[in-house]
Amino acid sequence: MRKIITQEEIEKREKRNKITIGVILVVLMILSTLGYAFFSGESEPKTEKITYNGVEFFGQENGGWLFELQGVRFYTQYNPEETKNISSIIFRTPADYSGKTLFFIGEGPGRREIEYNMEGKIVPRSQDGCILSYEKNCANNTPIKNCSFDNVIIIKDSEEIKIIQEENCIFIESPYSEQARTADAFIFKILGMQ
Repeated sequence: MRKIITQEEIEKREKRNKITIGVILVVLMILSTLGYAFFSGESEPKTEKITYNGVEFFGQENGGWLFELQGVRFYTQYNPEETKNISSIIFRTPADYSGKTLFFIGEGPGRREIEYNMEGKIVPRSQDGCILSYEKNCANNTPIKNCSFDNVIIIKDSEEIKIIQEENCIFIESPYSEQARTADAFIFKILGMQ
């Protein structure tokens, strides 16, 4: 037989259960807050810092390098120490590009690296171009450029790594896997760091 429970005992049991559940919830909330504070707080990013020719380079978590020159921030995949062995025979400066459109022949990581660091910082814009002596077929809507008057960068896959200048044209030649590093060497050269 079951014991008869009065209304007062039922209310007392419900009140005790509610208090127990409330205490458990409060303890869980406190523990979860403490756990979040201790275990998920952002740690300081582990960045490496080098100084090259008086310019500080800060290593980024994704492997690239951030530096500032004359109040302008640049971001490269490599630092100058990693590109100093790349031969670059060029005599261009940012002033040679300032306020002028930069034309590109070729695609790839080298072009993206140069565009990211020059467009809006040194040159107002960049776009595709064509040089008849370099390409036999130019697309109908691609403007034909001349190395005597226009700033053109030609990025070419090659076994050899080199950067050379012919009038206003810069030829960046390297294997595809080395294009970003070669482009960074070009950037450091025109910025006067190498």
